This record gives sequence, structure tokens and C-alpha cells, in this order.
Amino acid sequence: MNKALFEKVKANCKDYGLSEKYLTAITEKIGGNIEDDSTDENAIEEMANQIADIAKETQGEATRWASKKKPKSDKKDDEPDEDGDDSDDGEGKKTKPKADDNPDDDRIIKLQKELAELKAGKEKAEREALIKAAQTKHEIPDWRMKGLKVPDDADVDEFMADIKQDLITQNLIPANSEGAKAATEKQVDEAADSLLESITAK
Repeated sequence: MNKALFEKVKANCKDYGLSEKYLTAITEKIGGNIEDDSTDENAIEEMANQIADIAKETQGEATRWASKKKPKSDKKDDEPDEDGDDSDDGEGKKTKPKADDNPDDDRIIKLQKELAELKAGKEKAEREALIKAAQTKHEIPDWRMKGLKVPDDADVDEFMADIKQDLITQNLIPANSEGAKAATEKQVDEAADSLLESITAK
């Protein structure tokens, strides 16, 4: 976990009454795409603000939940209910206004959705970084990457290695010593397979 990010989160959430254990957990889960040794102040600031917003919503939900659990104090018949003024049903009886559906459920669902989106964004960023690293490693030109879709279940390094070999075979990029060796080995294997096939056919 990035220490600068965690300190920023604690500073942003100091008035929310949340424990350091909770702040540590939410920072680790949501701020994982910020590298531990990152010093990118803009990225750290943006992520800290996102975490603080979610923490604030969580604190608000906890407060509302706790207040609903408190027992209501005894009231006189002519005192209004906590949820609003009592109304007369026309027969001298006090009726409590009908409450809307519990809004807490919607807020919890919203928070869960936001967390899922953040997690998906983190996984996407990690995948893109992996692809970029493989592109650099295998010296794949940018023009070849345009529109290129790496399957989700594919090994990124092997996929990029195959792309490079295709480019070398088509003389679209020069073969380095490693690439030339791979190409030569592939040609030898193909020649051996062809010879074996011709002998078998006889």
C-alpha cells in the first residue's frame, strides 16, 4: 500500500469517525493500482479523494443505520412523530405518514456498484500495463497495435511473441538475433516436417 496515499486518505477522512483499520482496508482494496513507491501526486490526490467520497458515504449509512436502531422515547399523544407531524384520520386517531421504501438499500447497491467499477478499472489498467510492457519487450511497432485485441484468456507475452514472429516472417520488421534464431528454428522444424511427410507418403 502506498504510504503517501494512506496518509492522504486519513487526512481527508479525519472528521468521519472511521477507524484506521477500516481506512487501511478500503485503501488497500481501492487504491491498489497506485504502486507502493509511486510519487505521482496527482494520481495519489485523485485516488485519495475517491476513497474519501466512498468512506463518507459509508459513514453516513452507518450513522443512519444506528439512528434507526435507537428506541423511540415515550411521546404524548399530541406530540408529532419523529418522521413528521401526525395526521388525523378523521376519527380522532393519529396515523403515521407512510414511509417510502428504505433508501438505504439503494445507497448500499450504489456503493457496491461503485466498488465493482473501481475494481474492474483497476484490473483493466493492470492488463493494459502488461500489454504495453510486452509490446516494448518484443519491439512491436505502434501501428501494429492499432485495433489489436488481446484475448482475455491469452498469455500476453506469448501472444506478443507470435505477433512479432509474424511481422518478421512478412519482412515488416527486421529480425534481431533472437528473432532470427526463432525464425531459423521454425524453418528447420517446417522443413523436417515436410521431409517426414514426403517419406511417409511414399
